[in-house]
Amino acid sequence: MLIAMIALTPAVGALVLTGPAITPGVSTLAVTQRASLLSMVAAPPKPEAEKATFDTSISEIPKCPETVWNADAIDLAKDLSSPLARTLPLEITYDSASGQSEEEFISSRREELLAQLTANGAIWFRGFELMKSQDGFQRFYQLLELDPCQDPLASVGARAIVNKKSAMYEAVNKPSRAKFFVGMHAESTYKRTNRLGAFVCFKRAETGGEFLLLDGKQMLRDLDPAVLSRLYERRVRFSNAELPFFDFLRNAGPLKEILKPVCKSVAEFAVGMKIDMELELMWAEDEKDGLRLLALSPPQSPINRHPVTGEPSWFCNVHSHSRYLRDRRDGVLPETSGSSKLNRTDMFFGDLSEISPADLEHIDEVTRKNLVAVPMSEGEVVLVDNYQCLHGRDVFTGERLHAVTWFL
Repeated sequence: MLIAMIALTPAVGALVLTGPAITPGVSTLAVTQRASLLSMVAAPPKPEAEKATFDTSISEIPKCPETVWNADAIDLAKDLSSPLARTLPLEITYDSASGQSEEEFISSRREELLAQLTANGAIWFRGFELMKSQDGFQRFYQLLELDPCQDPLASVGARAIVNKKSAMYEAVNKPSRAKFFVGMHAESTYKRTNRLGAFVCFKRAETGGEFLLLDGKQMLRDLDPAVLSRLYERRVRFSNAELPFFDFLRNAGPLKEILKPVCKSVAEFAVGMKIDMELELMWAEDEKDGLRLLALSPPQSPINRHPVTGEPSWFCNVHSHSRYLRDRRDGVLPETSGSSKLNRTDMFFGDLSEISPADLEHIDEVTRKNLVAVPMSEGEVVLVDNYQCLHGRDVFTGERLHAVTWFL
């Protein structure tokens, strides 16, 4: 999720690569080294600092709005007692026999379409020529009078920009990620969540690559009540990234505990300056992954009420963030470099205790049961209500070009 936090590498790299040799000894040496480290990481060489820019903010476009949290006192038994009668996604196909142009077809139904989106969670627009071009896609959402916003992760450059003018971002098309299943998630952080998203297909993959949808309201009804209650009552906490640059400290002898707070302070300063998220850095250490800093979001509810309807929905990115589920799907990743370890994510209970494999496997089972594959063709658009419908992407081969614009 936060792979672009690699922007921190110059500061940490200065600490690792150009720091003085660490030799256990008298306290004066430790003090000297500590001062030297602080001076080095405070001002990385200018050329490297300039290279380390992953910010994909678009100054002309408003920031992604703050997340609307309304998750207290949800009565799971009462609020989830009624069956859900809707099909995801609702399909809207242009009919030339209507006597309307494509633009007229969209604009004349604007209020109806937006009401249907709130009622159904997602709409799949088919049979249009308009959205086969970037300008046409922009015209599509202008006809619906939707106001674009920046990506919630714009400050870390999690998505490449396809078209700055239309606030259009890439939708995980990289060949290096083709074999990795993108788990179901809402496009949100603890701090920021866009209200809507429009996903467009400009070129479908040779095989696979289907856009995936998950009804958050149906998830609540199908999850085991005991599992759901456990998560809701104990809350959840996400590790959004790992900063793996500190394993050298394990060989620092008695200086390890002296240098850890220095390194953590430097990383906290860099994250605070760069990342538009509420993050707490916390040390973790084991033989498999070494010594690293986890970037943790605050504890949050896995359920949230919709900002318009007030109805509760599954609002939890565990399917994409859980390391256990990701490794079950994709296999354990081979040994990677420090920078590529940055995008390791995970989820815990709110007190940072582990969620059992049984609970995670149950969530995965219910998620897969409710997955809807949308085999989009060129010019097709799926409009998603981000507070009640999660999305993902299947593995693929060949070239794939999908894009997305987020809305306030």
